[in-house]
Amino acid sequence: MKKLAVAAIITSGLWAESIKAETGVGAFVGNPYWGAELKHNGLRMNVSLDEQFGLAMNKTFAVNNTPLYLFIGGQYVDRERHYIAVTPGIGAEFRVKPMGFYLDLAPSVYLDELEVELEARAGLRVYF
Repeated sequence: MKKLAVAAIITSGLWAESIKAETGVGAFVGNPYWGAELKHNGLRMNVSLDEQFGLAMNKTFAVNNTPLYLFIGGQYVDRERHYIAVTPGIGAEFRVKPMGFYLDLAPSVYLDELEVELEARAGLRVYF
């Protein structure tokens, strides 16, 4: 029983070491808007800084041992035609600590008109 308890403590210590919080702040350009972004672990939130108000949030899922990731989320864009969209997509992030450069490609499904638009964005983050 004592060996089992020691093994459990060591294993949980290894897990705690491998799980690190990563927070990044940055800026991006792309379609449908450009703006500022906050990323904490696998959760991203961005807001537009241009004349069209936009707000988006998505969850990223890393592809093991590659710079690629998949993501799914949603966005609200205040413009004449489209408003609310579901945004699944693929992206890649290239890291040189403490910086990260990323590219995203997403076929956004706008729910108000059931239209699909291919949207892309590129951005730069600083991690701390």
